[in-house]
Amino acid sequence: MTLVPALGVLLAGAWLWSGTLFWFGTLGPWEQVTESGRALFEAAAPIAGEHAELNAALERHRETLSASAVLARRWAYVGDRLVHQLPLVLVVTGAVLSGLALLVSRRLARGLARPIAEVAEWTERLGREEPIPSPAPSEARDTAEVQALRAAVRRAAEELRAARERALEAERVRTWGEMARRVAHEMKNPLTPLRLAVHRLTDDGGAPAEALAVIREETERLEELARQFSWLGRPPEGVPSLIDLRDLLERLLATDVPPGIDATLESEPDVPEVEAQYDALLRAFRNIVRNAVEALEDSAGPRRLTVTLALADGASGWVEIRFADTGPGLPAGLGDRIFEPDCTTKWRGTGLGLAVVRHSVTANGGRIQARNRPGGGAEFVIRLPVAKATQPAGR
Repeated sequence: MTLVPALGVLLAGAWLWSGTLFWFGTLGPWEQVTESGRALFEAAAPIAGEHAELNAALERHRETLSASAVLARRWAYVGDRLVHQLPLVLVVTGAVLSGLALLVSRRLARGLARPIAEVAEWTERLGREEPIPSPAPSEARDTAEVQALRAAVRRAAEELRAARERALEAERVRTWGEMARRVAHEMKNPLTPLRLAVHRLTDDGGAPAEALAVIREETERLEELARQFSWLGRPPEGVPSLIDLRDLLERLLATDVPPGIDATLESEPDVPEVEAQYDALLRAFRNIVRNAVEALEDSAGPRRLTVTLALADGASGWVEIRFADTGPGLPAGLGDRIFEPDCTTKWRGTGLGLAVVRHSVTANGGRIQARNRPGGGAEFVIRLPVAKATQPAGR
């Protein structure tokens, strides 16, 4: 690619050079001019002595003509030498250009092969589920195509990581769901005779009231546990419908928050509706509110529960619901494990409440996150997709 155009330019230049010498630099025309000038000087010599001006003009012409003839001989000599040396010049120039082309091509090849080899090694890392190296400053010197290839591999690595996490989460939910169905089936069997025994003891009046209260409490607890296992073990039931989140949250705070706890709802105007299973979404919100109430009842400080409803910042087509309380907050180090079915921070807890919350939220296409607030207390953030029929223009 480098040598062929360069040789073409050299050949064209040599042809133009030789043609120029032929047209303008040959000695023949100047020899003819010299002979005609000599004849003129010989013819004018007899009368030149009588006319001083003519004699001076002839002398100037002789000097100019002599200088031009000498210059023409020099150019003719140089042109002849160049024409004879032109093949050697072409060979040397071609060799130099070939060496330069080889050097440049090798450098370009190494510059392209190195990042491509690195990207190939990255693909092997993907197969071994190893992390891709972070962007280095030297990558800025790569070509635009190589930079685009690196960015594409990094995006693929991130998407594969997210896909693996989703697959693991789906397998975890499936496993716990199967276990939940079995446990719920086993737990329902003794509930009916236990409830009948409580009623019989109450009617006879022969059992202490405290024992009856314990039996009744444990019965209710077993029933609640069975319901939660049953909810966790199957997908949300019912047909998705349009839900006004503001109305749902207002009713929930009015019915599930006891006196003594300051519960407020802060909502942006015209928050769009979401499309979800109403019972599953209500169950998820209720579990979060009840957990917050239990945390606030044991708190010695201010007892406030603030629910915020707004469009998610920087996420088009999502509604964000934040549940923030002023309780003791979440235990350190739990992270996302708090949503696992066997994780609980209560001595009488079942560990299923937040698992049911995440199951209900994800089944409706949403996301949930739990964290501690900087000022103290816990905060649960839920994002749900806006119903397609109610998405605002431009979002």
